[in-house]
Amino acid sequence: MTNELNYVRGAFIAYEPDGYPKEKRVIPFRFNPEAISRTVAVETGQTGGGVEGAAAGAAAAPAGETRADASAGSLKESFSIQIRLDFADRGQQAGTIDEQYGIAPEIAAIEDLLYPAPTKSEATSDGAQPTHPARPRPTVLFVWGSKRVLPVRIASLKIDESVFNTELHPVRAEIEASLEVLGEAEAKNHGGVKAALTHTGNARRELARMYYERTAGEGSILPF
Repeated sequence: MTNELNYVRGAFIAYEPDGYPKEKRVIPFRFNPEAISRTVAVETGQTGGGVEGAAAGAAAAPAGETRADASAGSLKESFSIQIRLDFADRGQQAGTIDEQYGIAPEIAAIEDLLYPAPTKSEATSDGAQPTHPARPRPTVLFVWGSKRVLPVRIASLKIDESVFNTELHPVRAEIEASLEVLGEAEAKNHGGVKAALTHTGNARRELARMYYERTAGEGSILPF
């Protein structure tokens, strides 16, 4: 009998900007990040000065000035994760191509999520045609279990390559990825972004409800 546990693997899932839910690119994490740093913050909105911009009972701001209003701001969530890649983990599954290029293809696949995907005409271009405006970047979902499926923008990647093969391709690396969760503005024109935000929001409220129901049966803490 084995005591090994089967872990769900986190992943990036990328769709073309207008391709959801059609063809997708899946990048599963070979090792799940051992820690995730999350920030959830209110982006403070601004209200106008004078009586109209002031809350009831609050002093009006001087003319020409604006007042920070947390209630008018939207939520902004960001993540920082550490992705570890190690060619030695593949063992006998590695083929000749893998041995030649190490983990360079995996790094390239993650890095490629920051770049707009070329159109078919651009991919076959010889460079003689005039340049066209860059296409939007792919839509990326950060999947971390069944309760968190978040549409994100990869803000930055810090790639540390530490060991190389004879062809100078990396065989070990760590990637620090900074992710910004897309919001309501992006969801207005994208069904996939809206679906992911709705799914994760519903899951968060469900988990919170479970907690409230459990603590409600533990008796009152306050004397009122």
